[in-house]
Amino acid sequence: MSGLARCIPDEQTFFAEHWQKAPTVLRPSDPPLDVLALTDVDDILDSGLLRLPYMELVHANSRVSPERFCIPRIVLGSRVDGYVDANAVRSLVQDEGATLLLRYVDQWNKSVRNFAEEISDRLQRRVEAFYFVTPAGTQGRPIHRDDADVLAIQISGEKKWYVHDGPADGFWEPGRLEGDPGPVALETVLRPGEVLYVPRGFAHYATACGSTPSVHLSMTIREPGTANLYSLVQALLTQCGTVPQRPLTEVDLHEAAACIMSDAEQTLMAVTPEDLVHTARILMRGDRTPDRDRTLADWAQSGN
Repeated sequence: MSGLARCIPDEQTFFAEHWQKAPTVLRPSDPPLDVLALTDVDDILDSGLLRLPYMELVHANSRVSPERFCIPRIVLGSRVDGYVDANAVRSLVQDEGATLLLRYVDQWNKSVRNFAEEISDRLQRRVEAFYFVTPAGTQGRPIHRDDADVLAIQISGEKKWYVHDGPADGFWEPGRLEGDPGPVALETVLRPGEVLYVPRGFAHYATACGSTPSVHLSMTIREPGTANLYSLVQALLTQCGTVPQRPLTEVDLHEAAACIMSDAEQTLMAVTPEDLVHTARILMRGDRTPDRDRTLADWAQSGN
């Protein structure tokens, strides 16, 4: 079963009624609870390799200073800061109610990366992963808007979510929301194996409820913004034709301007809006190397 199918049991209904329209709770038959368990997170903490900025500790309205949970190391005779102290992290989570946030897990954990890439291949969009461990009775983040569609997968414990209506137009900013968030579009308690879908830009926040910590994995699905489209158009236009870099006369300068405008017009006429969006999505996904998973052990055994 593909990664997306493990989150969305009925893709046809989901894309027709909810995708980029309205939040909803999904109940897949085979939820991805095995992608990254809390015991795996303990192993990651204890490995000693986790560093900033891939982990942070937060409260609803503040961040815990890294000096409280990070230590320096001497590597090749030089001091290297930002290594995570596992015992300090556990103390801050268990004793002070801080939320543990693992950032961009798809970049450094193979299981999560494979899962994210399955979703990315299906949606043809860039997908990133974030992991939250929130103590019972606490709120890990303030009400905010994400610049991405979100699939929040409840791994263990319970979390009560409030999702407000989306922005009225495209002139909104991601991040913490100040002022009136508008009506609540969905209020729900997410339980293990359930998946909450939050459309891009819909303000939301959540509180861990019940008697145990809440653990969830958020898969964020990125879309191009206007800046991405402008950058792509600019790149296309800079590849148009060849004109002298420093026209010598007034006539030459006007001829160069005319040539640039003509080439730009022809280039843009050959590109459709669909082409532009498709290419922007490809660029956001980045390079995908087909044989990346060939291991050093495979290489050593092959003799090549």
